Amino acid sequence: MLVRGAAPGSTRYALRVAYDGTRFKGWQVQPGGARTVQGELNAALRTRFGGADIPTLGASRTDAGVHARGQCAHADLPVAPLDGAPLELLEHQINRLLPDDARVHDLRPAPAPQAWQAREGLPWHAIANAAGKRYAYRLTARRGSADPLGRLYRGHVAYRAVDFGRLDDALACFVGEHDFAAFANNAPGVDPSGAARSTTRSIRSATLLDEGGGDATLTFELDGALYKMVRNVVGAAVAVADGALPRDAIPALLAPGARRADNPAKAAPACGLCLEEVYYDDY
Repeated sequence: MLVRGAAPGSTRYALRVAYDGTRFKGWQVQPGGARTVQGELNAALRTRFGGADIPTLGASRTDAGVHARGQCAHADLPVAPLDGAPLELLEHQINRLLPDDARVHDLRPAPAPQAWQAREGLPWHAIANAAGKRYAYRLTARRGSADPLGRLYRGHVAYRAVDFGRLDDALACFVGEHDFAAFANNAPGVDPSGAARSTTRSIRSATLLDEGGGDATLTFELDGALYKMVRNVVGAAVAVADGALPRDAIPALLAPGARRADNPAKAAPACGLCLEEVYYDDY
């Protein structure tokens, strides 16, 4: 939801957030007090600003166990625009109040709104102004157990060798604009007008780096992702590489009308996924 202007007496700030998602139930605040990144960040801001309720909004609602280096968020802080050392001090103070598995960086006054936002009286917005995202999925496919030093940050997708050539070939099927409904774990709901939200997304590139020893990193550049979309894409590509799913099943699953129930592949483990960056034209 777009907020019409920063709160009176406050300034909108943009910030990057990095976190180890292992012990978080995702980014977004949840009912019942589950531990989330947004919840910890909101609590830190509340403490820093004397109990004031300062909600944040993140560009991506990463789910439980997913990591981030380049999440972006905005918050309306009750301070005048800062620069230089005072801004670095504020960033340091917030980090002192955060748990060890979350940190903020690149805190700055938010960029000016784009022309369409200015006409509507809207401020810069972490979601609305995002131009794209980059995710990395780090996986391992070994006959034995996964490397214990990487088990929290690399998805163990198979207990036998996977043909990375076939995996790379399967990834190529997903590049371009497609209907990813069969790769989303829930319906996208409706927009403010009541119309069904689109499940069409565009993956600009999907690349594989073979790191040897059964390890690989898959990197996705895309305009945006549906819930668990990237993990479902990885799961399907691995299924093709492993011989459990025919390659020609992928185009059929990307066709309009396909649904998640039509897709037999399981989502890849959350621990392998990291939101590396959210792109903006002005931040």
